[in-house]
Amino acid sequence: MYKKLLGVLFVVMAVPALAVPVSYPDSNGTGDFWDRPIGAGPGISGLGPVQYHVQAFFTDLDDLYDISSVQDYDGYIHVYENNFDPTDQLNGLLAGDDDGPGGIGTSEILGLALSAGVQYYLITSAFAAGDVGSMTNTIADQSGLANITLGLIPPPAVPEPATLLLMGVGLVGMGLRRRKA
Repeated sequence: MYKKLLGVLFVVMAVPALAVPVSYPDSNGTGDFWDRPIGAGPGISGLGPVQYHVQAFFTDLDDLYDISSVQDYDGYIHVYENNFDPTDQLNGLLAGDDDGPGGIGTSEILGLALSAGVQYYLITSAFAAGDVGSMTNTIADQSGLANITLGLIPPPAVPEPATLLLMGVGLVGMGLRRRKA
């Protein structure tokens, strides 16, 4: 009986967990303004400046991603790679979308190739000046296997002072031992 139970537990535990899409609510009423690009560029809209919201994110899997936004205003989304500078709107711009299949109040970028360990920024803004409101954005990978993390990529670990001290003592010890030999 225990062998059967152990076998069932092994099979259940061996099933990989699928990652889930990441959704978050927010608002573009940040008080920050920019002249947004038209789609993925190279044009800049003359309907602004408009307010925007920035959400940094990264993933652990090279894959195709679907990014969608539902807004209670006429919204627009853009995705940037490595950096976002509202005064240099085309630098790092990967994709942009105005109205998704749901029409005004939806935006959608489908099948965007993103790489693991790269910093991305999802910008949710207005189509035209004066469009301000709430939105819910969703980021999902098409395979369902990626872990998507909102925020900045953590900086590399810095050695602890005790580790540096031990390394210094070790080097001194090696030097003294070499001197005696």
